[in-house]
Amino acid sequence: MDTNSQSTRQRNRKTLLIALAVFLIPFLAALALHKTGLYKSVGTSNRGALITPPVAFESIPLLDEQSQQLDPGSFRKRWWMVYVMPEECDQSCENSLYQMRQIHAALGPEQSRVATMLISAHELKPRYQTLIANEFPELTVAYTKPSGLRDWFNDTDNDALKSSQVGYIYLVDTMGAVFMYYPTYADEQESILKGRDMLKDLQKVLKLSKIG
Repeated sequence: MDTNSQSTRQRNRKTLLIALAVFLIPFLAALALHKTGLYKSVGTSNRGALITPPVAFESIPLLDEQSQQLDPGSFRKRWWMVYVMPEECDQSCENSLYQMRQIHAALGPEQSRVATMLISAHELKPRYQTLIANEFPELTVAYTKPSGLRDWFNDTDNDALKSSQVGYIYLVDTMGAVFMYYPTYADEQESILKGRDMLKDLQKVLKLSKIG
């Protein structure tokens, strides 16, 4: 066999295996978490709603503000609070952004283990871009297509997420499993109170897992 042809086949095989691993590993990790029940103790207090089974965060394609594909691997090894923003950022939307910022600040020494992200299926209007730049400079902003959002939770048992994915805050673990979500609130005081519930859930999973 020609040496060059053999080398090309080996490279192609390696590329294929890497591509398969990128998609399969997060899915298998999420499935394992579901079967082992690691998050069941978190959900017993009914603070957040468990996503059953968890879905792979990498199953939704994300772009940065320059329309470049974001590397899924860059999100691993950290916990994430992810807010999926509606096209019009109403009061509950703004409350959610402040809520995530306050929760992150309240984590104290654990802050470095957790990051925050906003996902939008629409181009952000200038006033929202200004708001984020001035008030939430640590927030990662990512974009996806509406079809990406619609397909995100096809394999879960959560009918609410299948019909609408915007306006929720999601928790994502260090292996890329989206395992819990929270509604958002237009009333500021209610948003603060529910934010405390989310903080307790997040503190609990951080204590259960030392990864990240």
